[in-house]
Amino acid sequence: MVIILIVYADILVFLNTIVDYFLLLATAKITHERLKTFRTVLASFLGGLSSFYIFLPSQKTIVEFLYKLGIAFCISAVCFKFKGIKQYLKNTGVFFLVTCAYAGVMFAFWVVFKPYGMVINNSVVYFHISPIVLVGSTVAGYIVFAVLWRIFQKGASLAEMCEVTVFANGNSVRLKAIADTGNSIEDVFQKSDVIIAEKREIETLFGSVDFTLNNDLKRRYRILPCSTVSGYDTLDSFRCDSATVEFSGKKTVLKKPLLAVSKVSLVDGYNAIVNPKILR
Repeated sequence: MVIILIVYADILVFLNTIVDYFLLLATAKITHERLKTFRTVLASFLGGLSSFYIFLPSQKTIVEFLYKLGIAFCISAVCFKFKGIKQYLKNTGVFFLVTCAYAGVMFAFWVVFKPYGMVINNSVVYFHISPIVLVGSTVAGYIVFAVLWRIFQKGASLAEMCEVTVFANGNSVRLKAIADTGNSIEDVFQKSDVIIAEKREIETLFGSVDFTLNNDLKRRYRILPCSTVSGYDTLDSFRCDSATVEFSGKKTVLKKPLLAVSKVSLVDGYNAIVNPKILR
């Protein structure tokens, strides 16, 4: 017996728009990007329109892969904007992997259960179900992902990226920082937060790191003891007026943190290190 299932274009686009919207939310959680509603909706609709690919004759795997990759680049550009080639490739790569993971789960579900009303062609998924059921199940799936992501985030040992802006004497410097779990340096005397930055960034803020040439810099100067893999050492540091830390859509204000001069070059792409406790 042959079962003929009619694919409705409007439901197809609506389905994939909703799914792409939540895939973009999941991508933003992983990459810590802040989303703009209009851009996210527009990018999701672009993904919905790309699902018309289902109506073409079955393609070779390499053609499907290249098509999906090209769509991922377009959706990433619309949703996250172009913020440099590295960030663009990162956002696109994560979105592509999240999409592949979703497609893999759907394909496995289709192979195992063979549900009526479900069609997969050219890696595009179509459900002939009620929009209420569709939206409800998609939202539920995203909530499960968000909860699991939060749980794993708390126990993760990998470094997280955050944006730090440090203020002093009416000047400011913006730093791209790593919240490194291996960094536990603290101001044990005044219990202030510590930000370790490269020398050139501190010079941008204060004009110099030679505190003997400037009375204000001398007043701000502190010697910060620290331990390293080779033993104990000290870092030159300077008391700042304030700092803001932006992480995962949240902004934290630090009062009078210490800005310490790193003695080594930091990881490529970053110019500061903070204690992960700052992000809690």
